[in-house]
Amino acid sequence: MADWTSLLGSLNSTAIGVFGREVSYVPSSGDAFTIRAIVETAKQTEEIAPGVYAAMFLRSVDLPKPPERGDEVSIDGTLYKVFDIEADGGGGIVLRLRQV
Repeated sequence: MADWTSLLGSLNSTAIGVFGREVSYVPSSGDAFTIRAIVETAKQTEEIAPGVYAAMFLRSVDLPKPPERGDEVSIDGTLYKVFDIEADGGGGIVLRLRQV
């Protein structure tokens, strides 16, 4: 019988495979690369500039190194910066992004 962590990891992979799309990820140190992630743009409006943030769900194993605040993501030609990182127990990561 599989353990909870492996079941959650399998669920993460399936969800990203079905609902994910390719985005360009630019770490603060290193070269840009394409990654598959579930993206929700215009997630919430903020009262202060820049005004909009998005959320992106991906698998940690798909990154060459852990994400950092300040990394950039290009989604449909719009550039965002990572300002918050939240990991789950199955290898999934939610990045909160502010539009640049």
